[in-house]
Amino acid sequence: MDGHRPGLQSLQARLVLSLYFGTAAPALGRLLRDSKQSVEQLAADPPRLQRALPPGLRQRPLPAPADVARWAAWLPAHGWQLIALGDPAYPPLLETLSDAPGMLYVRGDVALLQAPQLAIVGARSASPEGLDQARAFSHALACKGFVITSGLALGIDAAAHEGALSAAKNATHASTQATIQATTLAVMASGPDRLYPPRNKALAERIVNAGGALVTEYPPGTAPCKEHFPLRNRIISGLSLGTIVVEAALRSGSLITARLAAEQGRAVFAMPGSLRNPLSRGCHRLLRDGAHWLETLDDILAHFDEFTALVDGCEAESDPAQGRAQDGAKNAQQSRPVSPVLTAMRDGINTLDTLQASTGMPVPALAAELARLEIEGRVQRLPGGYMLR
Repeated sequence: MDGHRPGLQSLQARLVLSLYFGTAAPALGRLLRDSKQSVEQLAADPPRLQRALPPGLRQRPLPAPADVARWAAWLPAHGWQLIALGDPAYPPLLETLSDAPGMLYVRGDVALLQAPQLAIVGARSASPEGLDQARAFSHALACKGFVITSGLALGIDAAAHEGALSAAKNATHASTQATIQATTLAVMASGPDRLYPPRNKALAERIVNAGGALVTEYPPGTAPCKEHFPLRNRIISGLSLGTIVVEAALRSGSLITARLAAEQGRAVFAMPGSLRNPLSRGCHRLLRDGAHWLETLDDILAHFDEFTALVDGCEAESDPAQGRAQDGAKNAQQSRPVSPVLTAMRDGINTLDTLQASTGMPVPALAAELARLEIEGRVQRLPGGYMLR
């Protein structure tokens, strides 16, 4: 076996534990953390397992051997690996949590669990401006070497994954000296055989094919239900150095993720938005409660400069193929309608208030457009505002 894939006997033992504990994955995590026994020894010690379960679950039977054998064949056949707390491949940030899951099912690049990650979350029914912001910031942060972590949900989550995937696509043209591994990780709230929502099945496949990964703490056969999503959110924030909230209602899973991130000692960023947008209220509350103001890429990079990649951007000029890609990008920029923000900018520093007054754009749309222009190298952020390059 390689460094991540256990042999059949070990895989079956892991499945016994995971299937037995089911959705009580934190209890299994505590058992693995505190026990001096191996996974195989624990799987052969039913009384010890029963004592470790929450009281209301202690009457459940051990999984049938036929079920264990079936899933032990299904997982590798569908590209899934099963990582136990204590394995070298288990994510170190997540392992520090008292409620870390005992097992993680991973499909894709397991090495991403060790990489610096930033979570981007937000509303499912996001505004077009919010979706643009999520894509732009995700793309830019992936180009700086961060893995973008989110929950595969509709709306902001999907846009964040898409932004990172676009960075990964650009990075394929980079020279061999480039260190960027721009990609994304999706944390699921269901078993590996129950991808949710079904509309994002194609997105999930693209994530894996582009070098990303799918992750879940739930064993096969676990259907998605509303109780799982808040629990899933602790993993999104727990894997990440910081959590970015793009748009969120006052009562939303995104605010739960932000609260969990703060409790875990991680940075929380929130984007200000229009007072007329109800999805700005959650971000405004986070800002009042002490979240970091997020307006530009530098607001994030200032906190994590030691983790950013050495290369600045997803493209390398030394590769002839990249030169063609750059020409294509320039042509695409030339064919794109002139940005109203560029039209409104004057010589010198342009403040955000001045640009908003000149363009009439809502704050979320203006921030998204400035982020895009900054990524493209057409504007530069300076103390007090922005300047044409």
